[in-house]
Amino acid sequence: MFENSGETVKFFNQLRDEHPHDPRFSEHLGVNYDTCHFSVEFEEPATAIAHFQRHGIRVSKIHISNALKLLPGPAALKSFAMFADDVYLHQVVVRHADGSLTRFRDFDPALKNSLAQSPSPGDEWRVHFHVPLHCEPSDEFDTTADHVLGLFKILQSQPQLCSHLEMETYTWAVMPEKLRSRDVTDQIVAEYDWTLRQLCECGLV
Repeated sequence: MFENSGETVKFFNQLRDEHPHDPRFSEHLGVNYDTCHFSVEFEEPATAIAHFQRHGIRVSKIHISNALKLLPGPAALKSFAMFADDVYLHQVVVRHADGSLTRFRDFDPALKNSLAQSPSPGDEWRVHFHVPLHCEPSDEFDTTADHVLGLFKILQSQPQLCSHLEMETYTWAVMPEKLRSRDVTDQIVAEYDWTLRQLCECGLV
């Protein structure tokens, strides 16, 4: 029902208008900040957090997760097709040269549109497919780890913002074969190593 920080603020304001002077919203209701989802929407962490703070919306929990990011060339789109599966929906947001966004509910409509190139495949695609936090970029695709690191920088300067952080990669069984070459246990250990190392660099651990 709402996709980005602006629509989330609108939702909170509507609740407050419907229930004026009710303290429960500030005491018990907050946002679960999913770094994968916000990055898919091409939002910057500093902008989104500031938007919530201006409207008195607290961050109750942070999901640390990476989305896919790619430039829609032929090789990238071929690799991108390997991430298709029948288990999850994979929202795709395409940014165009003029800054406008085109949204697709899942892989298949986005791929079909890119083949037709109507409208053009865009300048950059972001895909709501949780790839491991420690996943290295390749020639075909990158990740949105920069969004996670940007949020950690905010926590460095505002440690009181949120103390509940949760890694949220859940796609181990449906990843392309080359990302499943390691045991899941080893992958989770690598995620912990990556996350703790980044938090240490920010003085948060």
